[in-house]
Amino acid sequence: MTHATTPTLAGTRSLRTRFWANNKSTLIGCGVLVALMIVVPFTASSSVMNIVVFAMIFALPAIGLNLLMGLAGQVSLGQAAFFAIGAYTHAILLTKLDLPGPVAATVGVLAAMLVALLVGLPLMRLRGHYLALATLGLGFIVMIGVREWDVTGRTTGIYGISRPTVLGIPIDNSGFFLWFVTPFVVIGLILALNLTHSRAGRALSAVNDSELAAESLGVNTYALRLKVFVLSAGFAGLGGVFYAYQVAIVSPATAEFHLSVSILLMVVIGGLGSVWGAVAGAFLVQFLGEGMRDVIPAIFPGATGEVQLLGYGIVLILVILLLPGGLHQAATTLWQKLPFAGKRPPGDAHAHVPEDDTTIPQLPAVSTPVAAGEPILVLEGLSKRYGGVVAVNDVNLTVPAGSILGLIGPNGAGKTTCFNMISGALTPSEGTVTFLDQVISGRKPHVAAAHGLTRTFQNLQVFTSTDVVGNVYMGRYRKGSAGVLRGMLGLQSGEQSTHRAASYEILQSMKLSDAADDSASDLSFGKQRIMEVCRALAAEPALLLLDEPMAGLSGAEREVMAELLRRLRTAGLTIVLVEHDVAQVMSLADHVAVLDDGVLIAYGDPESVRNDPAVVVAYLGTDLDEAEAELNELEEHA
Repeated sequence: MTHATTPTLAGTRSLRTRFWANNKSTLIGCGVLVALMIVVPFTASSSVMNIVVFAMIFALPAIGLNLLMGLAGQVSLGQAAFFAIGAYTHAILLTKLDLPGPVAATVGVLAAMLVALLVGLPLMRLRGHYLALATLGLGFIVMIGVREWDVTGRTTGIYGISRPTVLGIPIDNSGFFLWFVTPFVVIGLILALNLTHSRAGRALSAVNDSELAAESLGVNTYALRLKVFVLSAGFAGLGGVFYAYQVAIVSPATAEFHLSVSILLMVVIGGLGSVWGAVAGAFLVQFLGEGMRDVIPAIFPGATGEVQLLGYGIVLILVILLLPGGLHQAATTLWQKLPFAGKRPPGDAHAHVPEDDTTIPQLPAVSTPVAAGEPILVLEGLSKRYGGVVAVNDVNLTVPAGSILGLIGPNGAGKTTCFNMISGALTPSEGTVTFLDQVISGRKPHVAAAHGLTRTFQNLQVFTSTDVVGNVYMGRYRKGSAGVLRGMLGLQSGEQSTHRAASYEILQSMKLSDAADDSASDLSFGKQRIMEVCRALAAEPALLLLDEPMAGLSGAEREVMAELLRRLRTAGLTIVLVEHDVAQVMSLADHVAVLDDGVLIAYGDPESVRNDPAVVVAYLGTDLDEAEAELNELEEHA
């Protein structure tokens, strides 16, 4: 019995230790926030209490908007619309249908999320200022709708909303209401922080850095952004529910544009991408708003109402110019200057595993779904036109499994355009791309990645918001299964640990583990190139497209890369290699294809391609007769 229970107790302690280590800052921060909210009602004046209560209410839509802007990279000016939908739905169900408070609140949040889903289906295909303008239009639609609809009380609004009762205790003063809303803000904080550090959160950060690279690793960016848009609306709807309870009336003011500006200001001042920053920004803007009511009329006599937007605009401009990272950046900078703030410790015991200087100690896993020699990738009539310019013209090519195909040609020959059409980054003008008997041409890169096709890029696509191991970790995306919900609930620690350990092993295989915890943007160009290859290998692809992987590498790094490619081919991985170093391609490739002006002019084994007159013409610029004469002369001398 003793032997049976001891491992269990040890395992439990290990889980507790790991949980504390992973969530220490979150738990401490939430503990401090709860303690402050408990103390405030006993120490603050009534006016300060009122500001604090509204700051906690608006912290919810600010957290939601921060997830949308900081993680998903989508600018929304319609957060007030979802805030109003939550508030109005809640008020209507309470006053007109006499439903229980929890039921009305739940339906209010769900109503905001449902509207977000319906409008997000088309809107999430927009980018940048187009999305901002579209969500701004949504805000005006909701504002006009509640003003003109009898059910919402038109301009009068809905009033007479009674305060809630918890365990028989009426929440009839600001102190009790602060304690009532605090647990929901804390839970929202924890859920948002968990999402930020989850598989989905990492994917969203990667999308912000390079959408194309993230898609090429299997991230369905449209679906993921839509989910976060809906989640953000849920946070706003919950804030609207508490707002309706606090003011006991819901009017069209809850949907006005200045409220969206205020929430946006909270996020920007707090710091994009920082959940804690959104909460801090909510407090600062609420206190700032109270100050504006005194300062603006003093500067502009008689100024009232929306003139306060002038003050908000000035503050927003100053923050963007002087502190683009917001309060989060200021706090981080200050912390780093403190004498006791040391460097961040390595994230994993694998980070500094001793390396052998002469061998590659760990070969990444290789997927071999097709027997060696069988077609794995087939290009049929592949063409790409840009108006009258033909970048790729009627390319037909079959890539056998378990081999290395070298794709070469002069600059501008169409090699990268071919790669982009194969991976889904470009839609062919004509022709098809068939991978593992599935037509993938004209579909998004994440579709090709889901079938096992991964690529690197001629122009580096580095995820600069994370460290080196975080970049490689993103290569494991399609190997994971945890989604947004599991990420918010923190139910993926085992999956994350496994993939993180695998990422360190791959870095070790390319002699990069000593830089695993460094910022990816701090690496030299050559090491960033190696890191990108590691990231592609982490996906365990069936077909690997390498676009100039040796560009910028030192001689030693080239040898390591070449040895890795040979061993991957031996293990059964199929590789298509674009490289300007023709000698290196000829020494590595089983077959070589040559493009010139978008046309496939030669295909075969390296020796036959090397001696093909058309290839000589393409590279040396001579005409075909001269090239054939030169080759004949060389053969005679040989």
